[in-house]
Amino acid sequence: MDQIARFAPHALLLAYAAATAAYGVLFSSGSKKASRIASPLLQVAIALHLAYLGWLTWRWAQFPAATVSQALTVVAFAIAIVYLFLEWLGGERATGVWLVGQVLVFQLLAVALHEAQPPKRELFEHPLFGIHVFLALLGYAAFAVAASYGFLFLRLYRELKGTRFSVFYGKLPPLEVLERMMSGALAMGFAALSGALVDGVVWAVQLSDVDWQHDPMILLTFATWALYGGALLLRRLRRWQGRQTAMASLAGLGVIVVSLVAVHTLVVGFHRSF
Repeated sequence: MDQIARFAPHALLLAYAAATAAYGVLFSSGSKKASRIASPLLQVAIALHLAYLGWLTWRWAQFPAATVSQALTVVAFAIAIVYLFLEWLGGERATGVWLVGQVLVFQLLAVALHEAQPPKRELFEHPLFGIHVFLALLGYAAFAVAASYGFLFLRLYRELKGTRFSVFYGKLPPLEVLERMMSGALAMGFAALSGALVDGVVWAVQLSDVDWQHDPMILLTFATWALYGGALLLRRLRRWQGRQTAMASLAGLGVIVVSLVAVHTLVVGFHRSF
């Protein structure tokens, strides 16, 4: 089992590297061969990753998020499945190198920070904890993906409005495709975060001896949920166009990162008490 634990993260890294390379060739040259093999390579990597996470859950009898390296590999997996869904939704592979490249970076960090044995705590073995953590990570990963598409949308938008074109011009899909994939990522993130909130509340109400209603992390999550829910509603009502939604995606991700750093660094609350 120790050999599996050492070998599997590196095997995943190689699988994602192969997929990233295929998407990179597709973006740079439009190769038909790369177009045919890019998605299958990513699907194989995701299947291996799912098997690895399942093995970790069975091996330690707890959801694999007890260490930094485990959390990083779960984030990598979350971004990969979000992108695969968006690729199917948009029918477009040209943006794959940007998103699968992020997966590769997170998996590389997971390998670099690998810890042989996670801590054993009763909290980590609770099934609601595993569901809550995975949905929260999936939601935030989807928002990060939406921000990536927001950046690509704004970059292409500015080039189409200007007279000077960069390497992006002609290689990215049309604005409507980028907007559809960005909106899909926002909707997926909102749904996942909604599930995480419901699961977290169900779990927290069982703990009568803690004041979870005033925990800054929970308040931040509710604020994030409301922020992205408002953006989706305004887009649905056609009050916002793609440019406003893209800017909101980038601003929202910035707020999330800054707030998470501030909360974990300066504030002690319900989450930190565990």
